[in-house]
Amino acid sequence: MMGFKLKVFVVISSGVVLSVCTYAAYRIWKKRLNSADDEGFEDVSKLEETLEKKVLVLGLEGSGKSTLVSQIVKEVGQKCVAFNSIYKPTEGFNVTSLSDGTSPTINIWEIGGKESVRRYWAKFFQDTDILVFVVDASNNSNLSIVVSEIKSLLGDARLASVPILVLANKQDVVGALGAEQISNVLDLKSIPSRSHQVKVLETQTKSGSNEIHPTVCEVRKVLLKLSSHI
Repeated sequence: MMGFKLKVFVVISSGVVLSVCTYAAYRIWKKRLNSADDEGFEDVSKLEETLEKKVLVLGLEGSGKSTLVSQIVKEVGQKCVAFNSIYKPTEGFNVTSLSDGTSPTINIWEIGGKESVRRYWAKFFQDTDILVFVVDASNNSNLSIVVSEIKSLLGDARLASVPILVLANKQDVVGALGAEQISNVLDLKSIPSRSHQVKVLETQTKSGSNEIHPTVCEVRKVLLKLSSHI
């Protein structure tokens, strides 16, 4: 079957992000792709019945989100469904799919981390099943901003009870804080277990390399496992 590709543009100009029904357009596109024999007629009520999970990946600019996501997907040989063919991922958003053939398909939404983009993170919260927050564990100067952003996320009702996976990234950099240290700095242990399931993992990547670090493989395993129990 000839592949379908939907382009959704995120335009950033003078601090304004314009996105036109991004998530709705994506779900409708996926439904059409999976229902090519229905002569173009769709039952919208069935959109939520598909075995797909949405993973939202957030983090400040430079935390390593793009490299992590690309390597997680590459590990299982998945093709990237890029909705951001014009702007770099850190300036807009990118969507990739992950599946091992047994767990539900995971649609990974990676959103840019620039200050001008972070104010629009909330536009992507709806229907999130798993939240991944990537932290540059080697950059202590940004941790106060990370704390503020995470507190804001926890205060949003749309993310209530959503499992949170915090990645202490860039462990290959000398002086990077470990998982326990990041957990303490972000005060993650104070989050009630009845509100969120929180897990912190240490990660590192080898940008431009074909070799996938074991920590990235572990993140993939956790995401697939979580998606199967939601």
